[in-house]
Amino acid sequence: MGRIGRFVGVVFAVLMGSSPAMAQKIPEPVPIVRGIPAPPKSEVIALCPDIGEFQEVWTARDGGLAEKLAAGRRKVFLVDPWDTTEARVDGFDGVVRVVYPALVDKLARAGNGKVTWIGHGLCGMLPIAASARQSDNTPAARWVALGTRFAYRSPSPLLQQWLASWQGAERALPELLESLLFSGLREKLGSRNSSVPVSIEGEGATPSQIMESYHRNKLSRPPARAVLEDVVRWFQTGTMTDTEGWTDYTRGYDTVTGPALIVAGASDAMAPPEDVLPVVDSLPESVGARFELLSRINGHREEYGHLGMLLSRHSARDVDGLISRWLAGGGS
Repeated sequence: MGRIGRFVGVVFAVLMGSSPAMAQKIPEPVPIVRGIPAPPKSEVIALCPDIGEFQEVWTARDGGLAEKLAAGRRKVFLVDPWDTTEARVDGFDGVVRVVYPALVDKLARAGNGKVTWIGHGLCGMLPIAASARQSDNTPAARWVALGTRFAYRSPSPLLQQWLASWQGAERALPELLESLLFSGLREKLGSRNSSVPVSIEGEGATPSQIMESYHRNKLSRPPARAVLEDVVRWFQTGTMTDTEGWTDYTRGYDTVTGPALIVAGASDAMAPPEDVLPVVDSLPESVGARFELLSRINGHREEYGHLGMLLSRHSARDVDGLISRWLAGGGS
């Protein structure tokens, strides 16, 4: 889209009542404390949502991964790079150039100087993209990518519809979101919905319908239009570059540090496993990357979809446990 496209996006945001001036400045990380606060020089963990979610997605499921990690005497923070002027005006480029480095710098000063970055969806790409720009800013020491797409080949029909619905200034239909974001949830077993957290159990609906309704009413928001334009362009060109075409973000595969944990959901229509795996093969051995497929064949309780890995009742065991063990093992 270029600069003209960005300007049109800004004008559209103003007309829709969401001008860049109304967007937050780079927001302060939100601390999550459970029990006794962590010592001043403790490990710092940042939890970053995907572009269509509020940061509370990390606490929604009975405290979620955020409280699980905070209970381990770590300094845990929710961060949100997407509700910023940079994201709304300059899209992914603005987040990589300005917002992500500023957040990591703030977090590093809040603890022992090192940051573990855990990103869902596009947030999982930020450590790599920032590394491609060869910034002097403090990098994340360890990072986790959950449901992050690294290959921009042809999107699924469901993803194409989702992108088109937001480009047309319309919210995606519940049926589309149910299929796109909550695929893989188990069907009802006996009198209970096996995947739905106890706090939102309901009758007369499938697990994916209950989860979609909860997500739509409590956790979702319109993605920044400029970021959506970037995603559409990446699919059109098959390459993940900045708007001007000077920076190929995948060049960060050669320079990003680790260790890294890369997690794919077997039924994730937003980031199918085949579009997650390329990064595993591209990262140098020195990064120490580990790949995990969330699937029943690997001992998990679901064929996880994009948001099921955060919101399903079973993700407390399968996903929270996986990440906690990886962190405790020093990233191995």
